[in-house]
Amino acid sequence: MLSGFAQDVQVMSTLKYAMFVLLVTAALGYLFYLIWRNFHRARVIEDTPTARVRSAAQGYVELEGRGRSLPERQVIAPLTKIPCVWYRFKIEKEQHSSRGGSNWTKVESGSSEDPFVFYDRTGDCLVDPRQAEVTPGTKKVWYGKSRWPGGAERKGLLGMLVGRRYRYTEERIDPGSLYVLGWFDTLRSTDQSVGAEVSGLLRDWKQDQATLNARFDKNRDGQIDADEWQQARKAAQREVVQDRAARSAQAAVNIVRASGHDRYPFLISAKPQQSLSSRYRRNAIFSLLGSVFAAGVLAWMLVVRLQA
Repeated sequence: MLSGFAQDVQVMSTLKYAMFVLLVTAALGYLFYLIWRNFHRARVIEDTPTARVRSAAQGYVELEGRGRSLPERQVIAPLTKIPCVWYRFKIEKEQHSSRGGSNWTKVESGSSEDPFVFYDRTGDCLVDPRQAEVTPGTKKVWYGKSRWPGGAERKGLLGMLVGRRYRYTEERIDPGSLYVLGWFDTLRSTDQSVGAEVSGLLRDWKQDQATLNARFDKNRDGQIDADEWQQARKAAQREVVQDRAARSAQAAVNIVRASGHDRYPFLISAKPQQSLSSRYRRNAIFSLLGSVFAAGVLAWMLVVRLQA
């Protein structure tokens, strides 16, 4: 069989051979990236000390505690209607081909973007899950006849044999133990500059031109001239300063979110950090084995071609 492949490589056109080499090279490059990515995540998890919410420094932190949804913003998993901390779902439809085969095509998907509460014995903070790499604690797969699930569930072999037109997959983080690795910030209601708040307030006022003219069009010509606009700006500044003074007494909010840099991965996991680190190391090893195979294929193709 290998000799047959060798003959194919030797006689194929230069363009086709170049495309194969390019494809294998691209796969090799991607596998090298996966090796770095997974080993880097494992090392970050292992090397970052675990902090407490109350004493956490601003910047990149690792936290271990528990999670729950905000009382005023309950997170409900869309397929099972179960209250949770975070969810991800997928709905697939079975498609049949003319040859009698079938495959699953995704028709709906989504994940939770609502912030939730992380807490330990020392305090609590918010977690913004957007852009996070999430490891859920619960995964559920079942089948049904409608696009959105309803009625009795059909799981496993029974679901595959009876009414398998749609397949539903839901992953969740339920209230309970949680591991978070991300960028810790303390947000204050007065963090935005005065100038930015004044500009924003003036934009809001311009949305209601009639009220703006009633307040600042002193000569009643139906337009706000330069002097009148300056008076409006001064009024907006006074209002912003008064509002900031009232807000300065409000408590600051601690939040963990994405750093925006791949050097500092944002990880949320319902599984303990030891399990998470081991998984990343396994993935790195699998990628390493794949890269060795791809490099071998590439070298073999080059040698066989040179012998043609």
